[in-house]
Amino acid sequence: MSDSEELIWTPEMVARFWAHEAKTPENYFGFQVGMAVVRHVRHHLAGLQRIADYGAGTGFLIEDLLASGYRCGAVEFGQPAVAALNRKFKSQPGFLGAWEVDKAAAQGERFDAVFLMEVVEHLYDAELNTCLANIKSLLVPGGLLIVTTPNSEDLSRSMVASPESGRLFHRWQHVRSWTKDSLALALSAQGYKSIEMGITDFAFSPAAHRRIYRLPLRVVRACAKRVLAMFNRDRQPPHLYIVAKLG
Repeated sequence: MSDSEELIWTPEMVARFWAHEAKTPENYFGFQVGMAVVRHVRHHLAGLQRIADYGAGTGFLIEDLLASGYRCGAVEFGQPAVAALNRKFKSQPGFLGAWEVDKAAAQGERFDAVFLMEVVEHLYDAELNTCLANIKSLLVPGGLLIVTTPNSEDLSRSMVASPESGRLFHRWQHVRSWTKDSLALALSAQGYKSIEMGITDFAFSPAAHRRIYRLPLRVVRACAKRVLAMFNRDRQPPHLYIVAKLG
């Protein structure tokens, strides 16, 4: 085996990895900038009755959607995660419930929009195709898929070596990097049509890090980040997003 051979993730390995990472929720993308994402795409959400977060994790985006007045539900992998989400949000007005991925569509659940936030970078081809097909079965005709992922990520910068096997793996279990073109092409192949796409830094929003800092400090931090970015024009915005319509 070559020292530079990359680890191939199995479902069991992925489950163990994220069970450990759940101990530090402050590292989660949704914890940090979930509300900023909601604010960024809210013009697409006006009037929608049912929204879902696919791969909801512990529910940070659900919290942000509910706090913004939307009716939303969660789709997750495995009954323990679904049960935890239902316990967490069962008393929240606007919470539609949580379902396992393979049961939501079978039970007739349909949504006007589905968020797929920081998921596609974790999926190999087969898993990606299954994921996008599952979401198609959850969307109403003309429903929206909202995707976020790192923008043109250099995976090599976050590779670490397993001390046991020597295989390389990405610190956050990313297995692929996306650009605007590659993401639009992947969605188009599954029947989605892009209606808005862009690159940004969600940390520029005062809504970012709302779970950590009070609003005045968030405003100062957001302004400081914008100013620093002006002096580093070669730096690519770290976040890629797309809003796509089914059909």
